[in-house]
Amino acid sequence: MKNKFLKGAHLSERKFKEILRLFADDLTATQIANISGVSRVTINSYLKKLRHQIARFCESQHPAPVPVLTYDVRQSDPTPDHDSDTLVAVKPEVDRIVKPVIFGICRTADRLHTEILPDVSRSMIHAATRGRSVLETQGISERLRRFNGLVDLGQYRLYRLGQTSDSHQMDDVDAFWGLTKHRLAKFKGLNRNTAYLHLKECEYRFNHRNDDLFMVLLELLKAYPLTLS
Repeated sequence: MKNKFLKGAHLSERKFKEILRLFADDLTATQIANISGVSRVTINSYLKKLRHQIARFCESQHPAPVPVLTYDVRQSDPTPDHDSDTLVAVKPEVDRIVKPVIFGICRTADRLHTEILPDVSRSMIHAATRGRSVLETQGISERLRRFNGLVDLGQYRLYRLGQTSDSHQMDDVDAFWGLTKHRLAKFKGLNRNTAYLHLKECEYRFNHRNDDLFMVLLELLKAYPLTLS
């Protein structure tokens, strides 16, 4: 069955477009499965591949080389596919011993970019927001200056770094965090293994918020179709 957007799948192009449109409308895997009549396991598999493609595109648009993550959240998700659209919350009582997921937000030209920072701790964030020189000795001060804001996903909190006098930049950072927080809240928590993919999806959606996302995704998949291995 020919499908130029999803190679090797026993799924018609028409049905795949239906699934893609539902994804563009920001429905969950369960909702997409119920509407499309395709099993949730299959939907989760397709959405994971789609999110990987979105993440690769976002990486290609990043203004600076993205370093290899200490923990590679782009590796295969060890959780079963049927749980992949459910994010597991970090409980407050273990919050201090579980390393938080922290990412930076920067705006260049008309696009917003994110980067997970596995080597940045909460104490470093607090030092950065207060302008403490301790960051100089840890060699990350210059790196953090690239960002307009830092987010601690364990606490669902945005720290504004105030590196620019351009209020529009900070407005976009605030708007992006509002979108991201809202999207993650509907999953009722956060799974470290899927944090990167969900973050890049939020970045992609935000940068195309004024476009027809369905058509944008079609163009992406025309150039870089998904492949079932």
